[in-house]
Amino acid sequence: MNDNSSEKRDIKRRKLRKITEFSAGIPILAICLLVSPLLNGFTTDFDQVNFSSVIFYIFGTWGIFIILAIFMARLLTNGVDEN
Repeated sequence: MNDNSSEKRDIKRRKLRKITEFSAGIPILAICLLVSPLLNGFTTDFDQVNFSSVIFYIFGTWGIFIILAIFMARLLTNGVDEN
C-alpha cells in the first residue's frame, strides 16, 4: 500500500512540475511573438506597414496569453490543492 501511494504522489509531483515548467516558458513565447511586429514596423517603409493589423495582432496575442495564464493558474492551483 505504501508503494502505491508513493507512486501516485510521484505522478502528481511530475505532473505539477511539467505544468510549472510549461508556465515558465509562456513569458518567453510572449516576448518573441509581441516584439516581432514592433521590430517589423521600424524596419520597413511606412507605406508598407498596416498599423491597424499590427495593433489587432498585438492585442489579440495579448488576449490569448491572458486566457492561457488563467488556464495555467487554475491547473497549478488544482495541483496544489490535491496535495
